[in-house]
Amino acid sequence: MDQNEDYRPLSGRRRLLIAVLAVSTAVTVVMLLLDPPGGVQRKRTVTPDMAVCQPGQDQGCVGGKAQVIVPAASSPR
Repeated sequence: MDQNEDYRPLSGRRRLLIAVLAVSTAVTVVMLLLDPPGGVQRKRTVTPDMAVCQPGQDQGCVGGKAQVIVPAASSPR
């Protein structure tokens, strides 16, 4: 008995159905990420004790830079 006797390739209609379902799922996921249901309002909240950064200011304000500690690169052996 040959191993390939059970293999039946997908018909054109079945391939088209799979493609349509894949594209519609991808579009649905992207739309839900861009515009979530429920009327979610995204607003930039500023705490009263911190001011928005002025031009040239980069610390002590909302939107400033954060200090990051990065380990030194290891030396090649």
